[in-house]
Amino acid sequence: MTKYLTLLFQLILSPVNGWKDISYSAENPRRLMVKGFYPILFITALSVFLQGIYHSGFNFIELLQGSIIMFLKFFLTFFIANFFFSIYGQRFIDRDNSEKHNQTFILFSLSLLALSSLIQNCIPMELDVVYFLSIYVAIIMWRGVKYMTVRPEKTGSFMLFSIVTVIIPPYLIGFLFEKII
Repeated sequence: MTKYLTLLFQLILSPVNGWKDISYSAENPRRLMVKGFYPILFITALSVFLQGIYHSGFNFIELLQGSIIMFLKFFLTFFIANFFFSIYGQRFIDRDNSEKHNQTFILFSLSLLALSSLIQNCIPMELDVVYFLSIYVAIIMWRGVKYMTVRPEKTGSFMLFSIVTVIIPPYLIGFLFEKII
């Protein structure tokens, strides 16, 4: 977990160097999921219960539902994004489509989104600035085009593809689950 958090905070502080460090570490994506991604999702999901402390009117069932939705929206997005990256990722990349690179790119991008949700849940008031953290995640993803070996002429298309497959689905899944439940 400490290695994962170190790489994650390196991405936040210096995206270019963070992606280089991730490339040099050559960690197995399954190990990253178990040691870093799932714990961050779990902590983010638990942070939903802080809403019950800050705001009156929430009961335990609503908070539990919100916590489950928080976990599921990132969990499902990983597999959806991995599916689309494995099928369409080759269109943008110079090398063979590496599942390891795809999964690592998606894991760290979703972890950054989960951290922004964690910050949003821990703040007792609603700040609009927190919603703009998704833009910073897109910038960090943009700085990862060298890690993904994206062809220079395909950078814009790759970023649009990444935003549609990694950043937007958690919000859509969360919206759908909240409407259903």
